[in-house]
Amino acid sequence: MARIEWVKARLDNWARWRCQMTGNGLGFSSQSSFLNDAPGTDREAKIPLDEIEASVTHEGIEALKLSRPHVYGVLYCMYPFGLGVSGTCRRLECDRSNVYALLDVADRLLATWFTERAEKQQAVRDGIRERFVP
Repeated sequence: MARIEWVKARLDNWARWRCQMTGNGLGFSSQSSFLNDAPGTDREAKIPLDEIEASVTHEGIEALKLSRPHVYGVLYCMYPFGLGVSGTCRRLECDRSNVYALLDVADRLLATWFTERAEKQQAVRDGIRERFVP
């Protein structure tokens, strides 16, 4: 089964955010983006980090911790730990097909979680709007 690209992009963003967190940035940039490049140095293209999106993704992944510990473990091995499929197989002592299957399950679970979260937020906004707008 193919991965859900927008969920995979969120997971990539979350992995970079988690790496900053372990680097004493608490998940947020430890330096202003204006100070990243010194004048006269070679500039590399940097992928911007969406910290709010990453923290929401973190909530979704943490929601899997108790209900789906295998999915949770695969996500951590693959993304912030950066072990790749082979390293994840060794660490979790499972087959490659299991890792791929668990990544597919993770994509579907997270897509559902994000969709339900957005629907709940929209319902709250609509409820507030109904109270204040005649």
